[in-house]
Amino acid sequence: MLEIKNIKAGYGKKVIIDNINFTMKPGQLTAILGLNGSGKTTLLKTMCGLIEAMEGNVLLGQKDLIPLDEKQMARNISYMPQRHSIVYDIKVIDLVLMGITPYLSIFQSPNKEHMKKAYKCLEIVNMEGYSERNFLHLSGGQQQLVVLARSLMQNSEIMLFDEPVSALDFKNKHLVLDNIKDILQKHGKFGMVSLHDPNLALSYCNKIIIIHKGRIYSKFFINEINGDNLKEIFSELYGEISIIKHKEKYVIIR
Repeated sequence: MLEIKNIKAGYGKKVIIDNINFTMKPGQLTAILGLNGSGKTTLLKTMCGLIEAMEGNVLLGQKDLIPLDEKQMARNISYMPQRHSIVYDIKVIDLVLMGITPYLSIFQSPNKEHMKKAYKCLEIVNMEGYSERNFLHLSGGQQQLVVLARSLMQNSEIMLFDEPVSALDFKNKHLVLDNIKDILQKHGKFGMVSLHDPNLALSYCNKIIIIHKGRIYSKFFINEINGDNLKEIFSELYGEISIIKHKEKYVIIR
């Protein structure tokens, strides 16, 4: 089990999130929802060590990940940001190979076994046919799948995704989330994704955590809640809404 315990974090002396507590199970995808500025990205960056926690623990079993150095943290947690930072020409396969970096020494390079694993990661996201292509020449959705393959190459138990579909069209939003959910289930990894669209969370996630003004406002498993409860919870964030059920899933309409 993964336990986030009493996390408090921010920038400088300014506290952004406080008293954050929840647990996650392997093979499941947990969504973080909240309005802009609520602390979603701050939470994810704190969990993976990009922001230093003021207080609290990230416990993987009995092991606290907070004190780990950057390389050790990367072996346990992968983080996929809202937008990739690749602005130079690079082949797809070489980008995926970057995921092995936390396991290499300073003067060590990827070997043939690493290359085989990188191709396998591309196969998992159905991008093996693009291995020799220039990453910058791919569509937005294809690029996100390649970055997902790089995260898979990292072989961490915990995978964090910060608004991975915010810049994608309708088809590619579902393509990327389908792949994320499938990977978590097949490989038994812990997954957390921040989203703006609650309907995507209701469609793809097992659990939803709502952050409001830096604190957890609500958390629930989707299969344990009904439409009336959802309307009460989400009305506090989004105002007047309606809840309908379509193909056994709830949909929020405003």
